[in-house]
Parts: sequence; C-alpha cells; structure tokens
Amino acid sequence: MSRSCRTGLWLAAIIIAAAQLASAPTSAQSPRPLGIVDLLSVPRLADPRLSPDGRDVVFTRSDADWKSGKRITHIWHARVDAGAPVQLTHGSEDENAPRWSPDGRTIAFTTKRGENEFEQIYLLPADGGEARALTSHSGKVSDLEWMPDGSSLLFIAPDPKTAEEKQRDKEKDDVYAFDENFKQTHLWKVDVKTGAETRLTSGDFSVTNYTVSNDGRKIALHRQPTPLLGSGADSEVWTMNADGSGAVQLTKNTVQERDAALSPDDSQVLFVSAANARFEDYYNGRLFIAPATGGPPRALAGVTQLYRVVPAS
Repeated sequence: MSRSCRTGLWLAAIIIAAAQLASAPTSAQSPRPLGIVDLLSVPRLADPRLSPDGRDVVFTRSDADWKSGKRITHIWHARVDAGAPVQLTHGSEDENAPRWSPDGRTIAFTTKRGENEFEQIYLLPADGGEARALTSHSGKVSDLEWMPDGSSLLFIAPDPKTAEEKQRDKEKDDVYAFDENFKQTHLWKVDVKTGAETRLTSGDFSVTNYTVSNDGRKIALHRQPTPLLGSGADSEVWTMNADGSGAVQLTKNTVQERDAALSPDDSQVLFVSAANARFEDYYNGRLFIAPATGGPPRALAGVTQLYRVVPAS
C-alpha cells in the first residue's frame, strides 16, 4: 500500500472518530451509569471510503429511530482537512455501501425506495443533487465495485425466484426445509449510461466475494457450493476475464480463503487462508500467492489482514 493510501486511511479514521464524538450527546448533569437506551442511541459509523483525490470521505452512520423501532443507516460526507460531516441521504430506508466513481464525480450506493421490493443501486452526484436509480434487478443487489474506467459497476445478486416460488409467496406458503431455502448468488455488470445488465457468472455455485484488477481486464473471486455459512470451507479462489470468460480455479482444498486480489500485472493472485503451507486447517492467517493462470499456491507469510495492492503514486 502506498504512503498516500496509508495517510488517507488514517485521516479517514480521524474524521470518523471526530464525527462519532461530535454526535455523542453532551450534558451538564452528573455522570451516571450507561443504560440500554443510551447504548442504543449511540450512532454507529462504518464503511469509510476515500475519494480518488484523497480530499473527501463518505461513510455510513446508523442511528436509532424510536418512532419506527429500528436503526436507520444513511450516507454522510466529510472533508478530510476540515469541516463538519454532512448527511447526504435521507428517508425511512437504509442506504449502504457508498462507492466513489473513479473520477470522483459520482457516489454509488444501495437502498430500497418507492415500490422497489429489493435494494437497488442508486447514483448520487458528488457535488449535490438527487440520486437516480440505476438498476431494477429481480433480487437484492450488494457488493458494489466500479470498473476502473467508470463505465459500469459490478454487483452480486441472488438468482430470481421461480414462478412456482412466487405463487407460494402469494399463497403465504412459507414452510421450507432448514438450509434449503436459498438462492445461488452470482456476479453481474450494469452499464452506467444505459442501465443494461449483463450476467457474468452462472451455475450451481455462489460467488461470495470478488475484486477487479487495476486495469479492469481480470476478476479474482471466491466461489462456493452454496451461499450458506456451512459452505465456507468449500470456498475456492478463481480468476476470470472481466466479461466472465476464461474461468480458472486456483485452489482446491477444505479450508476457506479470503481477500483474493490480483497483482498489478494480473499475473498472480494473493489471498489469505487460516492454514499452514499444506493447506491444513486451524492455523493463524497466512498469505498465499498463486499464478493467475493456474498452478500450486505457495505460502508467503503469516498475516492478520490483507490490503489490496495499488500502484505507487
């Protein structure tokens, strides 16, 4: 990670901490024990994202709404160098996953508005204005990532319900066998100008996470038999071209991998697994590297967290 990236992350953390302190209620009364209502009233801040130029940060803030009886999450913005945080989104539904476009002009996020049954992608001008809906997908949209050229966004969504399942929902027939009521999740692309959606993966498996290479030509992803928690040990690292073609499996074992990321030249993939060099389970996290075109992975070092490799500025 470059120095500018590390500095930006520290500044983002400072901004979020300042916002947390500024939002905390103050009182001249004597100190008293913290009650459950006080605890629930404390705002929760998450998902800070620096702008491409490093001058701004967006993040989510979740506040207790006592009238509706739930927490509601909105997107906030702050300058890194000065100024109080400003709320960007409002309403009765959560807004999540703010993501800057590569040119810093647009913020993508997910929310459920109007008659939408599921959360969709919305685009908000960074300099102010109304957000517009980008997708009208048949399922909940999540895990957004911009393509490096800013022309499209990738997202993960579950397979749509069948006609039979929709009829069962209509009849309130919601009885199902445990661990059988799931839909496989797959990777999609949506064009920013037209809203046209393209499915990139399909099959009897689920894509649970992914990253795009710096040049936008390759994708590293994690695939597992089902989206259920119990399938985690069968998750494997794959690579493919950005259009979904040329899929290559890089791991085949019984331990879970995470945080797969392509090297700047797309030739290698880094990932983390709680395994030893022989991929035996129940070890501390270890960093592995594998050829992006296939080949045996090799262990590099023990780690606690993996950051994506970025070109030096």
